[in-house]
Amino acid sequence: MKKNIDVIICTNKKLTVLKKLIRQIFFQRGNFFIKIIIIHQTHSVALFPDFLNNKNIVYRNIKKQNLSVAKNTGLKIANSNNICFLDDDVYIKKNYFFDCITFSKKKKCDLIFNKIIQQKSLKPLSKNMGNRDIKINFLNSSCCLSSSMWIFLKNKKKFFFDERFGLGAKYGSGEETDYIFNNLKKKNSIYYLSKASIYHPEDFSYQKNLTQVYDKFYSYGTGQGALLKKNIDISVIKIIYLFIISLFRSFVAILIYLIFFDKNNIIKYYSLLKGKIFGFINYN
Repeated sequence: MKKNIDVIICTNKKLTVLKKLIRQIFFQRGNFFIKIIIIHQTHSVALFPDFLNNKNIVYRNIKKQNLSVAKNTGLKIANSNNICFLDDDVYIKKNYFFDCITFSKKKKCDLIFNKIIQQKSLKPLSKNMGNRDIKINFLNSSCCLSSSMWIFLKNKKKFFFDERFGLGAKYGSGEETDYIFNNLKKKNSIYYLSKASIYHPEDFSYQKNLTQVYDKFYSYGTGQGALLKKNIDISVIKIIYLFIISLFRSFVAILIYLIFFDKNNIIKYYSLLKGKIFGFINYN
């Protein structure tokens, strides 16, 4: 019997960039019925490519530039128990779906996050992404990013993203961590699966001018700070501990890059630090 999988791709780019990824999705190994849901965040569609004229592809256009709104739109359309979120620029191997579905059955997962590898350097996108599969709790969720995320519905009840968090929102990051915390509060089972990795373009933040670097990472920082303040009900001690550790890491990074006179990374971690403090203080 075929397993249904709904794949949600949110993008604000030209639709032609999706051609390779869509081909990789439909050529996955395994007995699956796959539906792709494309949420296009744009005011106008200049070109609608022929390869999207597929009965198993659902297209929705939304005007709002808010990633959490786009994800929630996709979730409302999805009707499978197995929902996969993918970034619009990733590469996936033929066994990706098979490995994730197999692991979810074995561990009875509610959520899975995968290791994300940069395509050229072959280094993890985040230093927190190790080579071991781990069960996620409130203290180790930093290895989980929504570029590669699975939701497994056991009773058809959906949780939605907080639309105040994420790219384009008031607080510019943290929507996936907030989603994790909400699921942990419900005692749901969440895993980081290293084996079923995906490939992502290199992080070219260092090529941006300093104003762009500041704006980008200040926005990320506000999300990280506000997220912790929002979830202080988990445990005041745990949240204060996480907040202090987060500030300490940014502060240490600033000192290290001061030694090397690396302006880009000094601005990056300074803006993160400032954003975290602002987000934590001002969230209500």
